[in-house]
Amino acid sequence: MGQKYMKSGDIKNKGESITKAILIIESGLRASLNKNVGGEIAMNLDALYEYMGRRLLSANIENSQEILDEVHGLLDGLREAWEQITPNAADSIAAIDDILH
Repeated sequence: MGQKYMKSGDIKNKGESITKAILIIESGLRASLNKNVGGEIAMNLDALYEYMGRRLLSANIENSQEILDEVHGLLDGLREAWEQITPNAADSIAAIDDILH
């Protein structure tokens, strides 16, 4: 959806969609990490989720389709990995992807 709103110049809905995706990353994926137990993998995921949130904020500010595509590519890789581990995280990633596209 964010991509559609970006292309049509619908700033309000674009911003709301990207904000929703950031909240899913921060409040869902990132908040569910247990860095004490997950060790290096959890720390790496935390850094990746933080990066994706910052990039989405930049995409919103800069109205950048390229940044949305970058995050979309990262999400595709994560979705494949998470589908093998836990369907709940894969569902969150799919929700973000739907919001952005």
